[in-house]
Amino acid sequence: MHPLSEPESTQPGPSPAAAGPALPAFAASVVICTYRRPELLDACLGSLLEQRLPDGVHEVLVVDNSTRCEARPIVERWQPFFALRRTPLRYLLEERSGVAFARNRGVEEALSPLIVFIDDDERACDGWLGQMVEPFLRFGDAVDIVAGEVEPDFGDQPRPDWLGDDLLHFFSCRWGWDTQSRFLQLQEWFGEGNCAFRKALMADRQFPTDMGRKSGGLMSNEGTVFQDMRRAGAKAYYVPSAFVLHRIHPERLNRRWLMRRMFFQGVSNRKTVDRLGVDVPQADFMLNLAKLATLDVEALEGESIRAVVGLYHQIGYAMGSVLHGEN
Repeated sequence: MHPLSEPESTQPGPSPAAAGPALPAFAASVVICTYRRPELLDACLGSLLEQRLPDGVHEVLVVDNSTRCEARPIVERWQPFFALRRTPLRYLLEERSGVAFARNRGVEEALSPLIVFIDDDERACDGWLGQMVEPFLRFGDAVDIVAGEVEPDFGDQPRPDWLGDDLLHFFSCRWGWDTQSRFLQLQEWFGEGNCAFRKALMADRQFPTDMGRKSGGLMSNEGTVFQDMRRAGAKAYYVPSAFVLHRIHPERLNRRWLMRRMFFQGVSNRKTVDRLGVDVPQADFMLNLAKLATLDVEALEGESIRAVVGLYHQIGYAMGSVLHGEN
């Protein structure tokens, strides 16, 4: 939805004191971290305008990780429309480069004990926010984290024939753990772009600032903080119906980008292993780099794509050991 005219009034949301000393000001803080994607941020905010909670009100925070401040005019244009719905929309500039810095800033500034992340290139389905918060109300302290599902959105681009469902994980889509809501096992992961968690879990934690996307880089795994929480006993609950649509950028719809993505996933995984102290066997493989350099990856199909994807991940994992050392 896009604003078409100026609203008649701009009612602010409740102040922290409005709910009384025993209750939080907001039932949830929705945090969007953004970097130089104003058009996609505009669509994301449009999908949030009519979101409601079963009990209480919420706020929305946009954390701009670009010193060019491209997100500011987008936020300012939407603010009166959110205010009419008693949903404060705040703009924050985080000048330190990297999505982990932006996530940490959002956590720090959030006024609610529940934080809900959605990425700037995602759009929430109808009823998304209520579904993300509902398990905390239903199960109480038995739930610490809620993870939603992510569906791909190719926009006006056709989905490539070579991009099978089993490769969508590498585009941060389709976790596919179940068709019904349930608690996740420790080895079942989820993305940082569609999750909710108790702010109290971050009291002595931060998203690691040497991980995650930074400018145009493809490092990932800043969500290793969630693995740390879960290894310490935090329980994660999966709600597949609480889905977002994730825009797959046209420049990523080629095999070469996927190979680069998998290389940096390997590096990120190696750093995660070192950080968490997990004992993972080293891959043992021989590689002729000269032959790999001559490989026409854009001609790969089917199992050949999957094999080379795995190879690039192994190379990245091995390079992560060299670049960052062993613990």
